[in-house]
Amino acid sequence: MSELIFSLFSFEAVTLFGIGVVASMVGALFGAAGLVTLPAMLLVGIPIHTSVAVNKFATGLSAFTNVMTFFVKKEISFKKTIGIIIIAICGGIFGAFLATLLSENVMNIVACFLLVIALITVLLSRKYINNLVKQDKEQKINRIIPFIISIYDGGFGPGSASMSITYYLKKQFSYYKAVEFSRIVIFSSCFGAFWWYFFQGIVDWAVAIPIAIGSIVGSHIGIKLIPKIQMKWVQIALPLIFIVLIAQVISNLS
Repeated sequence: MSELIFSLFSFEAVTLFGIGVVASMVGALFGAAGLVTLPAMLLVGIPIHTSVAVNKFATGLSAFTNVMTFFVKKEISFKKTIGIIIIAICGGIFGAFLATLLSENVMNIVACFLLVIALITVLLSRKYINNLVKQDKEQKINRIIPFIISIYDGGFGPGSASMSITYYLKKQFSYYKAVEFSRIVIFSSCFGAFWWYFFQGIVDWAVAIPIAIGSIVGSHIGIKLIPKIQMKWVQIALPLIFIVLIAQVISNLS
């Protein structure tokens, strides 16, 4: 325990805290926290499965604080989202289970395939990303899609929130509302996945705690900035995020 406490005040812990802040800000705004977090952890020598487990803990905790804020402010009804929460938790557990069975190379192949599909969807459906003001014609949610996204998020993660935001925008949600629902999906999938990784003994607390603290700070900064986001930025950012993620995954395959 004393060794863990000492490690939390090290230069590495401060660096991990900074990674958490930046990653979570990007994640809250555009749904791409994993674009920053996972590569950064891999660069400092943290194994892929441990990196994913830590990312689930940090992202899930930061998303939880956002979700609680949404519920307290009554911006989202718990009754309206309980079904999505349950489905996403199950998806996260299943995704984590699959990840512990797969090698790093297979995980990257699956991630690349899903990210390419998401990129094509964004490019073919750019018209629904024009929704900045709250809409009154929100379409019915197909819970199969959030379930599939939560499986991917539980097993790997980068781009999952962007996929979720894209899905809700397609359902005519405003950008702010799409982010709110996406944070609920991501919190739930991370919650389920984290417990699977925890019981598998994969979580490294010396890495998880500083990144989680940074993620909480960064996510709230990002949420505050969302109303200032112009939709032309989103139209540019979402496809660009997927392209960078695909390039990153392909580079890991070589």
